[in-house]
Amino acid sequence: MHRSAPLLNCLLLLLIPILVALPLSQLLGRPLAHYLLEQKMEDIQQALLTRQIELNTALREQLPKLTFDCGKGDMALLREPRFYNSHFRLLGIELASGGGCSSLGPAIPAAAIAFPTTAEDRHYGLTATAAGFHTEQELVAYFQVGGNTIYWVLNNSWVHHQLKDACANCFFIEFIPKDPQLHTPYLTRGDRNIKHELSHQSLSLTFEHPGSEFKQTLWGGIALQRHAEQQAHKYAVYAGSALGLVMLTGYLLRRHYRRSLKGLLQTGIAQQEFTPFYQPIIDSRDQRVVGFEALLRWQCMGNHVPPAVFIRYSEEQGLILPITEQVLEQVIIDLQKLPSTLWVSVNIVAAHIEQPLLRHLLQKHHWPSPERLNFELTERSPITKIDTAMREITALQQQGYHFKLDDFGTGYGGFSYLQRLGIRQIKIDKMFVDTVGTDDLKRTVLDAIIASGRESGMEMIAEGVETQEQVKYLNQNGVYLLQGYVYAKPMPLSQALHWLKQQGS
Repeated sequence: MHRSAPLLNCLLLLLIPILVALPLSQLLGRPLAHYLLEQKMEDIQQALLTRQIELNTALREQLPKLTFDCGKGDMALLREPRFYNSHFRLLGIELASGGGCSSLGPAIPAAAIAFPTTAEDRHYGLTATAAGFHTEQELVAYFQVGGNTIYWVLNNSWVHHQLKDACANCFFIEFIPKDPQLHTPYLTRGDRNIKHELSHQSLSLTFEHPGSEFKQTLWGGIALQRHAEQQAHKYAVYAGSALGLVMLTGYLLRRHYRRSLKGLLQTGIAQQEFTPFYQPIIDSRDQRVVGFEALLRWQCMGNHVPPAVFIRYSEEQGLILPITEQVLEQVIIDLQKLPSTLWVSVNIVAAHIEQPLLRHLLQKHHWPSPERLNFELTERSPITKIDTAMREITALQQQGYHFKLDDFGTGYGGFSYLQRLGIRQIKIDKMFVDTVGTDDLKRTVLDAIIASGRESGMEMIAEGVETQEQVKYLNQNGVYLLQGYVYAKPMPLSQALHWLKQQGS
């Protein structure tokens, strides 16, 4: 079962984002349909703008050169290749004298296109080819001058292409005259039934281009809604899969890292890479050094690895026990080089005293320096075998060793550990010391710890002291043994000995 857990985790990390995204995709169908409708309207407006530019260019360049006689010059202009483009089906001229010509050669029959009559010398507008045979009318742009008319039959294939792009039978567009009195046709493109799908009438957009004779209304139907739902479903699968892959990659990298870290730790133990650094503990009343705390450091491949990176993990993996043994053996050696009046505290975890590990280790070294070797039991991990721990601590206390409760107030035991384990010294955690001079709510916890320690006759050491304000506050409240950067940082033994000489100790 344990071996299959990583595979199960991988499958869950890959599938859960997809399973969560799929129900959400159903809520995105209609918003996505509106978005597609807006995009389609933008595409159509862009195409209409391009067509208008082409018409203006043709009008500006062709009209001044026309003689309106359908002669050689007029035909050359009508068939000029640079005036051909995707928006014009054909060009033609209708003469005031009757007859005409086109880019095809012969004139378009007069009945095919109905141009309005006007008294104005110049007139520009839009009309359409004659209706018939239940087919779409072609839109025709024209310009009248002196009774003559030049006209451009516009190609509507781009509209059909635009309306079919994305999905078939999704869109319907109406070109509605702004002024019904003008000779402007009403034109539609696409599936006319879409407009009558009553449940989806709200899926429509209307646009009026300044200067245009039309306003356009674009409708989206049931097919668009279904297409949007399918797209949302597809995007949800893609997004869920991508997120799942990211999560899976993160999990695998983290698992590989942790497994690699374990291997590095095991190599470090084998190669004696763990050493103690010493941080002094000062009696602030007379600035006298009373002892040191031995802090674990790891020299891995020529670099110092921060304790926060590996200590918690080494505890979880059970590697803290051989690491502590390695550090303790070095502390026993270093004690011989430190002044005989100073003690050194070594950190231990619950596992050291839930079985006779620490006792056997000290016994193996013939009970070294009991009056100078102290142990700080961290509260980070709970003691699950409290009776065994009580027996082990009592046995070691009988040998002369002293115990402190480290990280006091941040973990599991608190005062119950002090009472049951017979510990008479506590270390006040930096988390509480940092509240001095602030409005942090943990300030009241600091005061309660100090008050309780004082009433119980506990020896209290404050760690992580960094400012003179903290020193002053702790002194005023009866905490005199201080440890922190306000005095010195953790140092290897050689630096610690040099520092002691500078202090005159």
